[in-house]
Amino acid sequence: MKHSYLTIAILMVTTVAAAQDRAATAPAATARSAAVNVSPAQAAIDRAAAANKYVFLFFWKEKSPPTDKAWAAFQPAMAKVADMAQAVAIQVTNPAEKKLVDKYGVSRAPMPIVLVVAPCGAITKAFTKTFDEKQLRTAFVSPCMQRCLKALQSRKLVFVCLVDQAKPQDRVTVPKGVEDFKADKKYGAATEVVMVNVRDAKEATLLKEFDVSPRYAPMTIFLARRAP
Repeated sequence: MKHSYLTIAILMVTTVAAAQDRAATAPAATARSAAVNVSPAQAAIDRAAAANKYVFLFFWKEKSPPTDKAWAAFQPAMAKVADMAQAVAIQVTNPAEKKLVDKYGVSRAPMPIVLVVAPCGAITKAFTKTFDEKQLRTAFVSPCMQRCLKALQSRKLVFVCLVDQAKPQDRVTVPKGVEDFKADKKYGAATEVVMVNVRDAKEATLLKEFDVSPRYAPMTIFLARRAP
């Protein structure tokens, strides 16, 4: 008889960012963004999300040796992951991008900085020094990890329910304790439940990140964002 385990994990999510200019955006998309008061960079982010791609935001302030060095490394590295991501360069002093700069809180960050945003809007990584293709690829996380990060960054509590689902049609259920917590009027709206099939190869990195073995399923992991 299998047992259900509850592991309490505290995950601190930190947001950073900064970058450079010359972001390539399609004229048509730029025109559409202006019509709805959306900046060119935000329009590029929206296009990436619509295409289910990540977006790498290169925030920069002024032309300088560090900026030039980072940009020189950024461009060829991004070319190698173009099938999965788009790149956008944003000068933090550009008035048109003030709303976006404020959104990510990067106006006082050391420049340049690259902030990586998943299709769902979750921030998955930030790079503040010279990087290569291998390092950039670490920003790509599993679908369920995206959901976890998005919820935590939205200041929600997260229950990650690991299940062993041999076939897609097999029924999986949310643990009773998690259901009760989610049903609580006080916590329900601020709680996200993420079901993870331990047999899903795409979620192998999530299991590795949480340092749990598939053989422990069913298992529930509780995540909460540490207060600043």
